[in-house]
Amino acid sequence: MIIPALDVLQNQIVRLYQGKYDTAQFYPFELAARLQQYQNSGAQKLHLVDLEGARDPQKKQWQQIQQATKALNVPYQVGGGIRRFDDVKQWLEAGANQVVIGSMAVDKRQEVAKWIQEFGAERFVIALDVNKTATGWAPATHGWLADGEDNLFELIDYYYQLGVLDFLCTDISKDGTMTGPSFELYTQLIVHNTNIKVQASGGVSSLKDIKKLSDIGVGGIILGKSLLDGAFTTEEALTCYQNA
Repeated sequence: MIIPALDVLQNQIVRLYQGKYDTAQFYPFELAARLQQYQNSGAQKLHLVDLEGARDPQKKQWQQIQQATKALNVPYQVGGGIRRFDDVKQWLEAGANQVVIGSMAVDKRQEVAKWIQEFGAERFVIALDVNKTATGWAPATHGWLADGEDNLFELIDYYYQLGVLDFLCTDISKDGTMTGPSFELYTQLIVHNTNIKVQASGGVSSLKDIKKLSDIGVGGIILGKSLLDGAFTTEEALTCYQNA
């Protein structure tokens, strides 16, 4: 499915270039109104990220984001600063369909496994954001400010065995660049495990990109900058994906 995405920093909608906070491009859109626009355009799922919380959990913007999501009728997934059991509980009680776990999924596997056991694997999206290295795809953590030492596919296997099917994978070099997605990454992920639902994120700049990702077999396509900058409309993206 097509999944419109909004990142929030300093209580404003923003896009980063390759995850770097000093590249923040702010947009003059009101969060609740933009979410409603995506919903009214036919999107069946939305994606939200608290970038402030991802960088510093003490500066979470959850109250503002939760206020903006109250009127939504479509499911949404949310990430950024989710570090504790109570954080997961709070978001699910606030109406999130799924929580997106990034750094913790890499650094604190056993703790995340307990959350999955408690709340159910279907309530989680594991976000594995990667840099390509000489030895493969290396997950990055903490708002992409640090590189992990784990292997991407080994992490996929770990969470798949716990029942998780939804994986959001981003090639950091592509994020916010509008230079095309990392087709190589998504092809390798789907070849590795045909049962998982891969959400592709980063670099989508055209309807042609959407068609190619659909042909590869991804389970969802996260669209951020392309929609905010008007490269195409939500309706056009949905039509392209459905007809691919």
